[in-house]
Amino acid sequence: MINPSEYQYEESVWQDIYKCLKNAGIEVYAPGIKVGECTRKYVVVKNDGASRHPEFSTDEELYAVMCYVPKQAYSTLEPFVREVQEVLSALRPMIKPTGVRTPSYYDDTYKAHMVSVSYRNYKKVI
Repeated sequence: MINPSEYQYEESVWQDIYKCLKNAGIEVYAPGIKVGECTRKYVVVKNDGASRHPEFSTDEELYAVMCYVPKQAYSTLEPFVREVQEVLSALRPMIKPTGVRTPSYYDDTYKAHMVSVSYRNYKKVI
């Protein structure tokens, strides 16, 4: 868990997520950067939209953390997703899991299995 008074924040929460994963040794990309067939596990982090909280002056920003493993490595998908979730738990309370997680999906374009885990960040509206 981060100490909010000591943590060195990036310019955006997306950058904080990216940096956290990268610093843990996880191969991580922005959407549209990774091309070609998946030959090793990696993560794609994308901003997944935002909505206004109905009762407070707060926006809820969503982030999709998409975990990919090669076609022949399906058995490593679940342990990789758990590893990513454990790494990102260090960013609490800045981001928290929403509880939304997709079923595994085979993406023929990349020859990879993928699971997406959703995270949220609350931001005060200025």
